[in-house]
Amino acid sequence: MSKQTGLFCWACWWLLLILWTIGLLRPEPIQMQHQLISPSLGWITAKGLHLGVYALLALSASILPGSSSFKLACFIILMVHAFATEFLQQWVKERTGSLSDVAIDLLGVVLGFGMWKLYYWFGTYRKRVASRKYF
Repeated sequence: MSKQTGLFCWACWWLLLILWTIGLLRPEPIQMQHQLISPSLGWITAKGLHLGVYALLALSASILPGSSSFKLACFIILMVHAFATEFLQQWVKERTGSLSDVAIDLLGVVLGFGMWKLYYWFGTYRKRVASRKYF
């Protein structure tokens, strides 16, 4: 990946984080959820979105080029982000901050990082096995 492509991908990562933050701190997504999704599916849809977006952000931060310390900083940012957005939701109409949402967000971060670790581990393992000479 060229340096320019890497910078573009990181810019997209930051843009996604900013858009997600705006979505979490505005009442409109909740209002749309009430209009478009049945109440029985609303909770699972919202929590699934929390889990999925944080997993995507964590997986993306793992895959994109950068130093280990920069990627660690991104994971810390995601964890602080989970707490901060839930705390700030207390003052947003139709939103409530919740520790269970923080837990779901953090689970998404762990899943995203775990998916990358599994991919990395299996990819490295396959290369090691393929490079062995048996004769």
